[in-house]
Amino acid sequence: MKERYTLEQFNKVPEHLEIIEDIFIQKPEDEQWLLSKLDLSEQEVDDIESGEMIPDKIQLENIYNFAYNAGLFLNEIEWQDKLDEFRGDSTVVATHGSRTNIKGDIRVDVSGESNDFGNGFYIGEDIAQAGMWVGEEPNSSIYILTFDEEGLQKAQFNVSVDWMLAVCYYRNQIPEYSNSERIIAIKEKVDNCDYVYAPIADNKLFEVIDAFVAEEITDLQCLYALSATHLGYQYVLKTEKALENLNIIDHLYFSSVEKSLYNKESDVENNTSLHKAFIAKKRYKDQGKYISELLGDK
Repeated sequence: MKERYTLEQFNKVPEHLEIIEDIFIQKPEDEQWLLSKLDLSEQEVDDIESGEMIPDKIQLENIYNFAYNAGLFLNEIEWQDKLDEFRGDSTVVATHGSRTNIKGDIRVDVSGESNDFGNGFYIGEDIAQAGMWVGEEPNSSIYILTFDEEGLQKAQFNVSVDWMLAVCYYRNQIPEYSNSERIIAIKEKVDNCDYVYAPIADNKLFEVIDAFVAEEITDLQCLYALSATHLGYQYVLKTEKALENLNIIDHLYFSSVEKSLYNKESDVENNTSLHKAFIAKKRYKDQGKYISELLGDK
């Protein structure tokens, strides 16, 4: 596993600061204007770019908020560069949104029941996924990783009733159905894999899933609402063998302006799904099955 960077050691900051200077300093008087916008001295800029100085959180906020307000989306550029450089036939370039930063070794047994497939290390297919996932956390950051799928056993779920039931089960929404034949089959599928590949169920959409569990809507109505989301798919690494195929290649600072952009995007996704749930109640009235019909006796 490659070196992991702490919250204070975002390794791309010196390069990103140089890019900001190259773009926004076009004539001599621009330098002082930029320094005032960044609230940095010329010496501080030189020290950051040389690696002699590690910027603190306020300085990082100034640098990245300025860039995003000016339309320079540095993290998205970094993400695209990594896709071009590392993506291969069996190698996935992925993201992980962290509430703070990764400390120590990555483990598969620390996620708990609040995630879609229980314990595991969760990575996504796009930087927007990570951004929306931890956009409301004050000290969150984004990692870019590579994951090699070769030689690993995959359990795949599509947007389907089984995926919906799996999420309900692993988030402890339906403990009374844990001995259902269908739930047992889902558990065996997950237990016998190295990693799960499945759609993401955003936390904000659980109002829809709660309605399904409460038998207020059918499986068809619930799936129609959930299909509104564009959060994409996630990889859930469940075994040590899978972790051996994972490498962190970048740690990106996640500024407050960038978070606000992703939070707005997340709100649009959430509102669309809730409205689709309302429409689904009418459009698919008396169609589909309620959870008790799907899973039988409790």
